[in-house]
Amino acid sequence: MKLLLIMASNPYSADFNTLVKFARAGLKRNDKVNIFFMANGTYCLLHDDVKKLAEEGAKIYYCAHNANQRKIEPQPWAESSSMYGLSKLISESEKVISLS
Repeated sequence: MKLLLIMASNPYSADFNTLVKFARAGLKRNDKVNIFFMANGTYCLLHDDVKKLAEEGAKIYYCAHNANQRKIEPQPWAESSSMYGLSKLISESEKVISLS
């Protein structure tokens, strides 16, 4: 299954823990897991758990405009994207979960 998780909450919210659990569960089931960070969710890119998810096989995307607004440096394991990129990910996914 192609699972897309969209995160707009900061890494100190309960949503972040939910995101990590959903992603790990999907990876354990051998699902294709994509995670898109936007708005304050781009702060999650600074959290070690997100890097670990990338190392475990999740594809990490983020809104470049939102990250730039928050002065978040690009990470080599995360792909810069946009709202257009998000719309493509949504159309390609079988399940979409938005956490905000």
